[in-house]
Amino acid sequence: MSAAEPNHGVSSGERNNLTGQGAEDRQAQQGLPGTYGHRANENEPLLRETQAKPSHRSIGQVPTDGHLPNEIEGSQGRQFKTRQKYRVFVQDSKIILNVLIFINLVWLITTFIMDYFFNIGFLHFSKRLTSFNDLCLIFVSIVANSVNLWSNRVGLYSTLDQGLNVVLFFMTLFNLFLTLIIGYTRRRLGFVGAFTYIWAALTFFAGAVLDWYLYYYFKEFHAAEEEIEESPSPSGSRHTMKEWVSIGARNFVKCAIFVFYVFFTLNTLLYTIDVGRVTRGVKDVSAKASASYDAFHWVDKEHTYQLHITCYGDFSATDEDRQPVILFDHGSLDTAFLSATWIQELYHLNRVERYCTYERPGYGLSDSAPAPISIAMVADALSYALIKDAKIKGPFTTVGYDIGGLFTQVFTAKNLDKVESMLLVESWHEDILLKNYLQRLLPPDNDSKDPDDISKLPIEIKRHNGFKLWWQGIWSTLGIKLQTSWLLAHHGSKERILGRDMQYQGKFIRAKFLESVTSSLLSYKDVLNSKEKLKDVKTSVASSNQLIKKSPQWGNWQRDITRISSKTQEWKILNGGHEVYKFGSAKQELQDVLLRLIGDKDRY
Repeated sequence: MSAAEPNHGVSSGERNNLTGQGAEDRQAQQGLPGTYGHRANENEPLLRETQAKPSHRSIGQVPTDGHLPNEIEGSQGRQFKTRQKYRVFVQDSKIILNVLIFINLVWLITTFIMDYFFNIGFLHFSKRLTSFNDLCLIFVSIVANSVNLWSNRVGLYSTLDQGLNVVLFFMTLFNLFLTLIIGYTRRRLGFVGAFTYIWAALTFFAGAVLDWYLYYYFKEFHAAEEEIEESPSPSGSRHTMKEWVSIGARNFVKCAIFVFYVFFTLNTLLYTIDVGRVTRGVKDVSAKASASYDAFHWVDKEHTYQLHITCYGDFSATDEDRQPVILFDHGSLDTAFLSATWIQELYHLNRVERYCTYERPGYGLSDSAPAPISIAMVADALSYALIKDAKIKGPFTTVGYDIGGLFTQVFTAKNLDKVESMLLVESWHEDILLKNYLQRLLPPDNDSKDPDDISKLPIEIKRHNGFKLWWQGIWSTLGIKLQTSWLLAHHGSKERILGRDMQYQGKFIRAKFLESVTSSLLSYKDVLNSKEKLKDVKTSVASSNQLIKKSPQWGNWQRDITRISSKTQEWKILNGGHEVYKFGSAKQELQDVLLRLIGDKDRY
């Protein structure tokens, strides 16, 4: 040791011991394994658990200071049980939704066949108020269940969808409530009609329940992740782009259903108000007709459906010298509310003593008839309702306007013993009932002047196409035309139920569809079969000069109609259009024809 280095009395061995102890203390402070410092706690373990390196054999989360292994295992166990329940829920809900969709499809096909083509006898379900509402509600149920099936995953949960399901559930029940508060619709809705509303409501209720379960599992999964990771998600609802697209598509469909339900509910509300006003004072029981009255009458012993019959005058007297009862049959797009005003005027002028009007099945306040329907079926229904149920024995002078002329011919042929005479006003010819599908497919010949060409009819003759009627019927559930009738045109309730706006009612469109389906098959033969029986019926014919000028074929048809009977009294050409009751001179001439028919004696 040099003299320059100070020696404080410590030997080199002692210095080495001190140096070793200091190194051990530093290693102990650094927490290195296998070290022990002089100042360390003797009870402290040499290997600390928090510094253990994770093994490559470890499975799952590596334990940290805040969680002991048993806590981690408990969280993972709860998460496993939740996922197990979720898988069972998804599997069960898929089975249930597939079963519901299958039932809806069978129900949709059955309703389509029964309401529009032929009634399935063994089911014995008869709805007296049939429109396109049932089909639309069943179809909406199929769409809603399909959307629920497609989006039945936690990642596609949406609070908007859950809210819409709840709203649509209550809106469906509200529509059912509106239908049941009016006696007219309540008695005609039937069990099947009411159950359709309940079924649609349960569809949305099931969707809301599924959404609630998805929300429950959604919270459980996120709570388990936050408990393990100690890093809660800032948003709590992270989705992939594919999930966002799926959620958006599902919500768009539900919003579209909601918009449909808004219009559907407004249409139901308007119909409830209109029917409540129009049926005020109308009887719903059969009673012996002794005075002017307005009532519903059954068409058969089985009480299948009712016709709305209105009669004016005293029917209790049995004087044989009295005038016959005028029985009016309305046109294709109207009821007696419009087209029988000229007879009503004669009644108020005391020129006509008694007259009756009715609405054919599906028109006005008359019930919907079961499919199929034909002219002969309606004639039989009217005969029972008028003669047997209403007890109006006649004799009658039948008056048929527009397509009502065909119904009048068949009714007269079936009741020759009760009909004295017949007046046909701008009556259809039976050839109009023919479809001529092949001729419609061929290129039109606009230059043809052939008077026998029936491919083109005057616009006043409303021969409907079945596909067009079907499309109009689907749109009728929204009631847009009916809403504008009071918002913009300020039409009253009678106009929508019995008048100009009746053509937008779903019940009426369905009746026109039934007429279109059977016109070439059943109705055409019904009219032909009645021809032979009308040879000795006293008949008058009134035709519009304007329509004859527009269509030579219409003139040929009117001339052919005058040859139905060998006792035709006259053929009067009226100075007006097809809607003769709107033209002053034509109406006056038509009234004179009727008075001559019921007042003059048979000249033959």
